[in-house]
Amino acid sequence: MKIASGISSALVVLLAAGRASAADAAPAEATTVAAAETTKVAAAETKPLDVAPAPPQKSLSYGVGLRVGGGETTQTGANTVGVSSLDVRPYISGKIHPMVKFSANLDLNNTDASRIHVLDAVAQFEPDPLLNVWFGRFLPPSDRANLSGPYYQHAWLYPDAVNGYPSIYAGRDDGVALWGQTGGGQFKYQGGFFTTDTNTPAKQGIYAGRLTYNFLDPEPGYYNSSTYYGSKEILAVGGALQYQRNGVTTATGKSDLLGFNFDALFERPMLGGDALSLEGAYYNFEQGNQGQSFFALASYLVGQKLGIGKVQPMVRFQQFMPTGGGSATHVLDGGVNYILDGHNARLAFAVQHRDVPTGPSTTSFQFGVQIQE
Repeated sequence: MKIASGISSALVVLLAAGRASAADAAPAEATTVAAAETTKVAAAETKPLDVAPAPPQKSLSYGVGLRVGGGETTQTGANTVGVSSLDVRPYISGKIHPMVKFSANLDLNNTDASRIHVLDAVAQFEPDPLLNVWFGRFLPPSDRANLSGPYYQHAWLYPDAVNGYPSIYAGRDDGVALWGQTGGGQFKYQGGFFTTDTNTPAKQGIYAGRLTYNFLDPEPGYYNSSTYYGSKEILAVGGALQYQRNGVTTATGKSDLLGFNFDALFERPMLGGDALSLEGAYYNFEQGNQGQSFFALASYLVGQKLGIGKVQPMVRFQQFMPTGGGSATHVLDGGVNYILDGHNARLAFAVQHRDVPTGPSTTSFQFGVQIQE
């Protein structure tokens, strides 16, 4: 009996010790489990989330340009007065992808019975600065004056006595162009195939090309300006060529058009915000029996403001010599521009004297206003 009682006592002691050990271990296990759960939560919080890439940025811009000019024109036996230029251009451009853009511009001009024309309608694919493709209606590779247009000239009046390149309207053609640039516009090439109507025979399209090199500041983009009002230092030379089979109608039938030109622009900022600009171009259309021509221009921007704007006097001479000799056409322009906001806002007073072999000489006095935004 004593032996059994001793065994029972030993078992009771062992069970009590086991319960105590289990009770002591429970808090440690709970702590371990809690720590593991905290680690899992922290890991879940720090795990990177799957974020969808941002869609390509799209943009749409619009604006309008306005040019109004008029005055008096005198010639032998007759004087006339009126608004000689009235031009409105709505601008629209957009980007649906960094490589896919477009532009669509209209034009209303009183010299064509105030009809509304499609000025530009261009699909622009621009994957790389060195390789871009434009398709639609726009200015083909040609001279600097044409690629500047009337809104980006020194002079109020466009140099209309020198350019013989074919166009549908306002220098534009329908077609496709491949173009690119290096150095942000230091060197540019442009080439393309164009037509002037929808029924052009395949063999009679216009092949056009242009090369431009800027020795000083670059001129980025397809287009250019003829003055930067001293914001750039420019020494640019360029050349263009256009060829069209049977592109010229003559008295005896059709003749091929082969026209080319060389042009240059020098603009140098001076002390006090002044700027000197010199521009010139030579054209040759002898192959199409159209003759040779050139123009030379000089302007000087006074940096000191007079009122709210800057004064820019300018002078330009144009000459056109027909094929085979004969009397030349001479056009002399002079005037003063009042620059309020670069090409966006300016006033102009222009005087032009024109000697034409086939008609009377004329002298016109015009006041012009240009605004665009």
